[in-house]
Amino acid sequence: MKMKVVFTIVMSVLLISGALATPIGLLYSDVKEPVSASSLASYTKTASGTNTSILAMVGFGDSSIEKVAQNAGITKIKHIDKHTFSLPFFIYMTETFTIYGD
Repeated sequence: MKMKVVFTIVMSVLLISGALATPIGLLYSDVKEPVSASSLASYTKTASGTNTSILAMVGFGDSSIEKVAQNAGITKIKHIDKHTFSLPFFIYMTETFTIYGD
């Protein structure tokens, strides 16, 4: 019976993490990836917004592009990057979106 429960938990975690676009490790993640880009030649401003999850039970933060850009006075976006960090078994996880633009 215990083996069945352990198997179910492991398979659930694997299925959930496989459905995410960002590769998330069960023991540790530190992944940086692009989200989008435009044809804007250069940028002079950057701004970041972070979402945080604790124990995969509580999540908070506001990293919406509109809000982050508005707070930094960015009206033209050059590109957006995403940084995902997590500790073992989703004890602690953050996703930070950084916007570059003018």
